[in-house]
Amino acid sequence: MPWSKIKNIILAILAVTNLALLVLVGGQTIQDRRLLSQAREDAIQFLRGRGVEVDESIIPQSMDLKPQIVERDLAGEERAAAALLGSPVTAESRGGEVYRYYNGSGSVQFHSDGTFSAQLKEGAFPLGADRGADCLALMEKMGLQGTILSERGEELTFRQSWKGTPLFTQQVTLVCRGGQLTAMTSGRQLVGRPQEDPARSSITVATALINFVNGVSALGDVCNRIDAIEPGYVAAASLSGPIVLTPVWRVTTDTGAYQLDAVTGGVTRVS
Repeated sequence: MPWSKIKNIILAILAVTNLALLVLVGGQTIQDRRLLSQAREDAIQFLRGRGVEVDESIIPQSMDLKPQIVERDLAGEERAAAALLGSPVTAESRGGEVYRYYNGSGSVQFHSDGTFSAQLKEGAFPLGADRGADCLALMEKMGLQGTILSERGEELTFRQSWKGTPLFTQQVTLVCRGGQLTAMTSGRQLVGRPQEDPARSSITVATALINFVNGVSALGDVCNRIDAIEPGYVAAASLSGPIVLTPVWRVTTDTGAYQLDAVTGGVTRVS
């Protein structure tokens, strides 16, 4: 038999084999999704059986947020400081992995655990009638996306987000006095590119719902209704290691707010 015909037969066999594998994998994926969906429905019924009412539409269909880690980006911190203050900036190592960047417009200081602060020169950062929008624009100059959570007197609270997902622990107080931004205090920020953490995985939606009810009970609390579930991340850092981003649910109920760790399933109160 000519080699060209043998080669065509081999290619046809490989194509049929690949198609069979795709059908097998696709069928398994569909089956897995059906099982997860059924487990989610069963968990919702479990909640209702425990006297907790919930609108099914507010419960996520799946755990889309994966655990992440973020290595410190010193060059990114310097770029953020220069973007805010204007180039060039002078870098100063203050020991203990603390770096300060400054010029005539003020100074920005970063710590290894993600905390930061800024002292800004009077008149360098005037604000218009919509100070919230102006403050957001300044944060975006630093490469920090997010929202203004609250405005109280001279202080605005900014919360960072990543790819549209809230970073609940990454917040900063923006101090506005005399129509200008004068300081950033009590700040935590995320500079760097998150990478998926292969050492950790998220629990399922069904497990999260069951753990939530049991966790609230273990705290000695009682809730009769879930009003909202907001997925997001919390960050934790060590002095020498990367920042760890853990997916969580912020759950609002008729009696208070709670945080559910989507990796461990642990439940804590949110003040």
